[in-house]
Amino acid sequence: MNGSKRASFGTEVALLFVSLLFLLPVLYLVIMSFKEPRIFYKPLQLPDRLYLDYYKQALGVEFFRSLFNSLLVTVGGLALTIFVASMAGYVLARRKERTFQFFFYLFMSGMVIPTVGSLIPLFKLATFLHLINTRTLLVFLYTAGFIPFASFLYSAFTKSIPRELEESANIDGCGSLRMFWVIIFPLLLPATGTFILTNVYGIWNDFLTPLIFLNSPEKMTLMPTIVQFMFNKQSINFGPVFAISVLAMLPLLLLFVLTQKHMLRGLVMGSVKG
Repeated sequence: MNGSKRASFGTEVALLFVSLLFLLPVLYLVIMSFKEPRIFYKPLQLPDRLYLDYYKQALGVEFFRSLFNSLLVTVGGLALTIFVASMAGYVLARRKERTFQFFFYLFMSGMVIPTVGSLIPLFKLATFLHLINTRTLLVFLYTAGFIPFASFLYSAFTKSIPRELEESANIDGCGSLRMFWVIIFPLLLPATGTFILTNVYGIWNDFLTPLIFLNSPEKMTLMPTIVQFMFNKQSINFGPVFAISVLAMLPLLLLFVLTQKHMLRGLVMGSVKG
């Protein structure tokens, strides 16, 4: 093995070690969710059997209701963002007039506005529109927050699509909307996959936004529910809190395992095409 190969091998080993360090908190979370109360506060002692009572306490009506709310808000926010931003990014990439260039930079300016700094005007606006304590409001908020980045991503991918495809569709009598959704949008699927997998965690793990704009337990998402579960019902025994945290992590872990190849391919394509 020559020097360059040894250096490459050493780098891979170091990166593997660092990745394992990042996985340690997740492993600790899973192990603690299966430890009996008698050894729960002994962090170095491993469980000798799977203690499932914590999961029985966690799997209540509140968990499934919050899981449904999180799924509804996450899917709704991502779907509405994709619907709006894909068309906006396409137009911004194809039109070269100054007006559209202005809108392009206007969209990009939304990426530098801090979310925390806009909470007060958003709350006042939601109160005026009578949208406080509605899951619809969360969908609109996430959509508005993600549109700048998503439009930029779709615009970068659109520039790599040959204009000849659109010209051929126009010659065949295809309308603008039909041409976009039938011809252009399928070619933007790598951008769509990249957007979903890089932003789904932000919605799923969001704690602040639902806590501020929702006040009904029936509409609360997972993250605030976990905190309320800890303080209202499990102030001493943290076992069920670890269990419900593991359950909340499973959908995203499954999504990443099933789609990691598509996400990496989309990121690579975006770096080349952008």
